[in-house]
Amino acid sequence: MILLGVVLFYVVPAVLLGEVLRCVWLESRRDRIPILLYHRLISREDVEAGRTPDNEPIYACYADTFAAQMRYLAEHGFTTLNLDDFLAIRNGRTLLPPRPVVVTLDDGYASNYTLAWPILRRHGLKATVFVAPEPDEDTRGLVAGFDGFLSEDQMREMDRGGVAIESHTLTHCVLSDLDEASARHELSASRRRLGEILGRPIHHLAIPRSGNSLRVWRLVREEGYLTACSNGKGSSTRWSHLYALPRIVIERDTTVEDFARALGPRGAVMLRLIGTLKRLPAIVMGSIRAQKFRDALFAGHLGGLFLTHRLTRLLAGCAFLYGLGIALFTWYLVSR
Repeated sequence: MILLGVVLFYVVPAVLLGEVLRCVWLESRRDRIPILLYHRLISREDVEAGRTPDNEPIYACYADTFAAQMRYLAEHGFTTLNLDDFLAIRNGRTLLPPRPVVVTLDDGYASNYTLAWPILRRHGLKATVFVAPEPDEDTRGLVAGFDGFLSEDQMREMDRGGVAIESHTLTHCVLSDLDEASARHELSASRRRLGEILGRPIHHLAIPRSGNSLRVWRLVREEGYLTACSNGKGSSTRWSHLYALPRIVIERDTTVEDFARALGPRGAVMLRLIGTLKRLPAIVMGSIRAQKFRDALFAGHLGGLFLTHRLTRLLAGCAFLYGLGIALFTWYLVSR
């Protein structure tokens, strides 16, 4: 019993403390560059009028909230980068600018053009949209009737106007679930198709869902990509793997105050820890089962617990109770 207590109240906390210190070290580095992750945007007016569903708290963002967040970047001296800029800094070809940040949007929804693009253009901000040029049926079904996907003309207009279009595989698949030939096809066909549309090479990728693995990173490199964003959470530094760049997810209910904290080291540390917690289902169950678990969770009464601002409070409460348990166990050992 005492041995179990030592493991539970001393060994496990030591491991957790090591992870916290690692996150603090990474987020305190001078070379940190936050890469922000959005997906689709929704109009608050359309939601209130019943034209758009409002049941996706993580992969959707209100357009007015996005506008306020982009205004914050513009008014507080942030320098927005695309992935070419990021790589030039990483390779030492360009100096780190003041307050760097990368704005990314995944999946290539039409709302990126109709709602996000005017806001970015108004403030003169760079961004990157990762596009799956032939999204599969499941991906299309998620937004059928209220959103769509970028047309070729829209992609060209955005790409020429400072919003870079990059790859999100061909069909928005889970690369780690595919055999090698199929995964290579997803990577190469997406690069080729987007290159034909834009008239330039495609160098960057966002790996969809939880499709990361050592094999996937190798295939991404061999298929000619220079970087890949993953589902890891936190800011990027010189120590980040170029084919597993972490990002900071901006959720629907992220306020400007939360947004400002997420851009700083302290807030990013917490998001790293929360992100690790959120990835546990995919690590344990695999990406497909984890997605079904997530959908079932959000459909029930516990769905709100998965949101970052609530998980933060839950994590703080658990840490307090764990610390109390350590103190009680230590008192027990001393008083024996």
